[in-house]
Amino acid sequence: MTEQSGNRNYGNFRSETFPLTLLQDLKKSKVGDKITREMNKRQIKQRDHAIQIREAAEKLFAKRGFYPTTMDDIAREAKLAKGTIYLYFDNKEDLFFSAIENKLDALLARIREAVKEPLSPAQRIKLTIGIHLKFLEENRDCFKIMQSFPEQLKEKLERKLKGRVIERQSQYIKIIDRLIQEAIRKGEVRPLDSRKLAVVLMGIAHSLTVYWISKKEKGSLSEDESLAWEIFWEGARRKV
Repeated sequence: MTEQSGNRNYGNFRSETFPLTLLQDLKKSKVGDKITREMNKRQIKQRDHAIQIREAAEKLFAKRGFYPTTMDDIAREAKLAKGTIYLYFDNKEDLFFSAIENKLDALLARIREAVKEPLSPAQRIKLTIGIHLKFLEENRDCFKIMQSFPEQLKEKLERKLKGRVIERQSQYIKIIDRLIQEAIRKGEVRPLDSRKLAVVLMGIAHSLTVYWISKKEKGSLSEDESLAWEIFWEGARRKV
């Protein structure tokens, strides 16, 4: 019996009541759906593996340092075959850069959400400082890595890292720059160079972070939000 005159069931429909073209489309659709589901599963698995590898690397880099950590160590920590790592990352440096970029993207996402809050520009700038410090505190291991490099290796990696994160850093500065411009228009901040003020603010947060990590401070980095804000605000605010 041919498919045109067959008596197969497709769901609640019988083939003898369906035109052949519709039956073919139905079968194609079912096959397509199955392929799509399999592709989605594969993509999720790949994403999970990349996260798993990155988290294992961050932990070991922070604990042992960048140089002593090997790809074999990372594979064991991630509980994956060493070859699997190379499906996602070219080498150890690429993995390190990816970890830093991933963290910076996450920080940018938080800050973009924060600046949408219905607050004054000055309040949003202060909120941004708090989010910045809290995020670095939550991800201490990742940002601690840079502090553990030998000087020669640090210079080499910083040159390469600069090229890969400069765009993200620029985006961050632009966000702060726009907030400061808005604060200037509203008379909250003196009419100074807004971009330079944004760089100064980032420098304050960065300096506090480096000190906190290098001195192994037991206190909370986010508690320094008030200090960072006071230093910035006292210099930038419009005096009444």
